Amino acid sequence: MSRFNEHGLTPQQEKFARTVVSGKKLADAYRESYCAKGMAEKTLHEAASRLAANSKVIARIFAMQAAAAEIATLKAADVLREVKALALSDIIGIVNNDGTFKLPHEIDKETRAAIASFEIDKDKVIKYRFWSKTDALEK
Repeated sequence: MSRFNEHGLTPQQEKFARTVVSGKKLADAYRESYCAKGMAEKTLHEAASRLAANSKVIARIFAMQAAAAEIATLKAADVLREVKALALSDIIGIVNNDGTFKLPHEIDKETRAAIASFEIDKDKVIKYRFWSKTDALEK
């Protein structure tokens, strides 16, 4: 069994890279990844700096940061898409051509996304409540 992972890093180097990407300082990441008990602060900072300068470690850190940035961008785009759909939604999507209200399963996806809740009373009357367009536009 190899002591290196698919990125050419030891388990400690991988943990160090992950800890740095999580936002910790280099010295704290080193403490969490290696046995640093009893190390002088100066020695600890030097060791952490050397490890962070390792080409494989820095490449792994950059790769994880890029992946995290892509995920954050996708999430932001998803949120904006939802807000836009809500702001542009039209309540006509809940009405049939004959003027009766559609059942929840008959409503298109875009209109469903704009509905905050619905209620069907004992007389089978449907009441829909929509999310606020004003709130969506303010976001």
